[in-house]
Amino acid sequence: MRIMILSLLLMVYTFFSNLSAQEPYKPTWESLDSHKMPSWYEDAKIGLSMHWGVYSVPAWAPREKGISYAEWYGYRMHEKGNPTVEYHKETYGPNFKYDDFIPMWKAESFDPYEWAKFAKKMGAKYYFITSKHHDGFCLWPSKYTDRNAMAMGPKKDLLGQFFDAGRKEGLKVGFYYSLYEWFNPLYTGKEIPYAGLKKVNNYVDDFMIPQIKELIDLYHPDFIYFDGEWDHPESFWKMKELVAYYYNQAAKRNQEVFVNDRFGKEDRGKHGDLYNVEYDYDKGAEGLLTHKWSYWQGIAKTFGYNNDTDLEDVMSPKQFIDKVIKGVSSNGNFDINVGPTAAGKIPEYEQYPLLQLGEWLATNGEAIYGTRPWEIQHEGNAYYTAKGDYIYAIFLEWQGEEFRLKSVKPAEGSKITMLGVPGELNWKWSETDGLTINYPRQKARPTSCSYAWSFRIKIK
Repeated sequence: MRIMILSLLLMVYTFFSNLSAQEPYKPTWESLDSHKMPSWYEDAKIGLSMHWGVYSVPAWAPREKGISYAEWYGYRMHEKGNPTVEYHKETYGPNFKYDDFIPMWKAESFDPYEWAKFAKKMGAKYYFITSKHHDGFCLWPSKYTDRNAMAMGPKKDLLGQFFDAGRKEGLKVGFYYSLYEWFNPLYTGKEIPYAGLKKVNNYVDDFMIPQIKELIDLYHPDFIYFDGEWDHPESFWKMKELVAYYYNQAAKRNQEVFVNDRFGKEDRGKHGDLYNVEYDYDKGAEGLLTHKWSYWQGIAKTFGYNNDTDLEDVMSPKQFIDKVIKGVSSNGNFDINVGPTAAGKIPEYEQYPLLQLGEWLATNGEAIYGTRPWEIQHEGNAYYTAKGDYIYAIFLEWQGEEFRLKSVKPAEGSKITMLGVPGELNWKWSETDGLTINYPRQKARPTSCSYAWSFRIKIK
C-alpha cells in the first residue's frame, strides 16, 4: 500500500512538473516580463535585417523626404500630396493597382544560401526578414490566405528557404510580422478587391493570431519582431496571449527566444525582451540603457529597395561602424537593414559597407562580440566595452603616438595590446593624467583597423 501511495504521489508530482515545464508563461505582463533575454543575443551584437516583398517591384520613394521607406509604396501611391501618387500614374498608368505588381515579382535570382553566407561575412550572428509587411503579402504558404509567395508571384516558400539557409550557416533566424494590413477588408471593413483574400469572421481571432501561430509552429523562429501595432491597444491585438504561446512553445523545445516591444498603441518601450530604436539613434546611443535595445536602420535611408537611391544616401562604412561601437557600449545591438531587388540581389552599394564592417570585425570582434557595457560608456571619442577582467577602449579617431584615457586604471602589471597589432604597448598611469598608452612612431598603423582602433586593458 505504501509503495502504491508513493507511486501515486510521484505520478501527480510528475504530471504537475511537466505541466509547469510546458506552460511556464501566462498571458499577463507580470509573467511575460519575467522572461529573460537569451544570452546568445546579448553576445551577438550584429544582426542583418531584410525587407523584401511586392514593394520591391516598383521600388521607389521620393528622396527629398530624407528617410524614404520605399516599402510603403502601396500606401503612398494613394496618399494625397505624396510624390508617389504622380510617379505611379506616370510610370504605370492611372488604372494600375498595387496588386498588379504581384505577378511581376518573380524572385528569379533569389539564392538564400548566398544571403546567409553574406550575413556571416559581414559579421552578423542572426538575421531576419519581413514574413509579411503592411501590404499583407506573405512570404510563406499560409493556409489562411492565398496572398502568399507560394500561391502567387515567386511561387516559392521564400521564408522556409530563408530559415533553412540561415540555420545551415549557423545563424539564429527570426522574422518580422506586421499586425495590421493597410487595405485588408477583414481589417478595414471596406470592401475592395484584395488578391488572395479568404473571408473569415474576425481579423484578429480568425486570421492574424492563427497566422502568427502558424509561423511559430512551421519555422520555430529564434525571435520575432512585431510591427504595425499602432492603430489599437494591446487588448485589441491580444498580444499577451500570442507571446505566452510563443514562449511556451519555445520552452518545450528548450529554445531561447525573444520578442521586441511592439504590442499595441503607445506600448513601445514598456514590455518585451527588446526595445527597438528605429532610426532615432540618439534615444539610446549616448547613455546606458539597462533594458536591452537594438538600433534598427537601413544602409540607404530606406528599408525596402529604392531604385532612385543615390550614393550620397548610403551610409559610409565609417559612419555605421561608429554607430555599432557607440550602440554596443550602451547595451545595444545593431540590426542593419538591406533591401534586396525584386529579383533577389542585395545591391552592391549596400554590400560594400557591410563587408567593410565584416573585415573590421575580423580584427576587432573581440571588443564587440560577447561584451557587456562597462560602468562608463565613453570618454571623448573613445568608447568602452567589458568582458571578464578586461575592458576595451575603442577609439573612433587615430590619436598618433599617445592614446589617453582618464577613466581607466589598469591592473598592476597589466599587458595592454591593440587588437590586430602584435606585441605589447608601453603605458603609464598617474592620478593627475590618467592612462597614457604609447604607440611607437615606427610601428605601422594596422590597415585592418582603418575605421576604429581597439585596446585590450586588464583592470582586475
